[in-house]
Amino acid sequence: MTDTALELGQVPSHFAYQKTIRRKSWLLVTCFVLTLLAVAVDLLSGSGTLPWSQAFEAIIHPERVSPVVHVVMWDLRMPVTITAVLSGVGLALAGLLMQTVLDNPLAEPFTLGISSAAGFGAALVIVFQTTLFSFLPVDYLLTANAFVFSLATVLFIGIFSARKGLSVEMIVMLGIAVHFVFSALLGLAQYVADVDQLQSLIFWLMGSLQKSTWTQVGINSAVIAVIVPVLLLLSWQISALRGFGEQAQVLGISVARLRMLLLVFAALLASAITATIGVVGFIGLVAPHVARMLVGEDQRFTQIMTMVIGALIMTVSSIISKVLIPGVILPIGMVTSLLGVPFFVWLVFGRSMGRR
Repeated sequence: MTDTALELGQVPSHFAYQKTIRRKSWLLVTCFVLTLLAVAVDLLSGSGTLPWSQAFEAIIHPERVSPVVHVVMWDLRMPVTITAVLSGVGLALAGLLMQTVLDNPLAEPFTLGISSAAGFGAALVIVFQTTLFSFLPVDYLLTANAFVFSLATVLFIGIFSARKGLSVEMIVMLGIAVHFVFSALLGLAQYVADVDQLQSLIFWLMGSLQKSTWTQVGINSAVIAVIVPVLLLLSWQISALRGFGEQAQVLGISVARLRMLLLVFAALLASAITATIGVVGFIGLVAPHVARMLVGEDQRFTQIMTMVIGALIMTVSSIISKVLIPGVILPIGMVTSLLGVPFFVWLVFGRSMGRR
């Protein structure tokens, strides 16, 4: 730096860039620490009367606690908490990808009918005892049906849109149409269901973490572990797509191919999570916007921050579902909706008022 530059108070651009990188890194570390604290609180809290001291001992030294405490912590609470983290990560990342592909700030994983398709797939098992996977164990029929229906729906929309050359707006309209079709079929299933079937179906549609198992944890972990590294490698292309839209092809990016790949990844993430815990909304809408407010559009940071924020929101929602009403565990979808609606209202009306 020259003396003239010092006198004028000019700072080289790379110093400003490094300062921005440090700020984003500290924000990311802070949110990650908050998420770890939320995970610890979620593990230590529950509907039972297990003291925090025993719960903490079971986490640190599982071999020293009684078999009952070990079962409560490692077979009941631990899968639920890890599922909450994975669900938050998957839904948040799927929301980020959907908003990028559809170029719509209000898009989330269920914009293209994923929730209604998964609900109908679950209804086929619960109400009609019909499944595409009769060879699977009974405990996995509902999950498999919901996953295939939701994934097939998004893949159909993506392939159909690619062949017809539909615009982003037309893809959204097609997704809305598909959503209403499956909603009507789901309503039919609810109408013909008996009392027990209707209760089971509604409970699933509200979303729940309480039936999480280590097998489901392994499946969701595998899906996330395969997709996340690929997205991080494509971060600069996604940043270009966010910033330039269709014009990103000038940089040598195949925009159509990238959109399709991101759509498939979003479908895989949202379908796997929805099939595991049921319908949970607003995570995919809220988390990406919070991440962008904190670290901006640089996808190297936005993707990671989105996953951390998603895990944090989902884990906090899990805690609230346990402690809001003593002795009762509320459906997780109900809690995330209560937390997400105020943000949604602010997002819509705050932006519209800011343009005036």
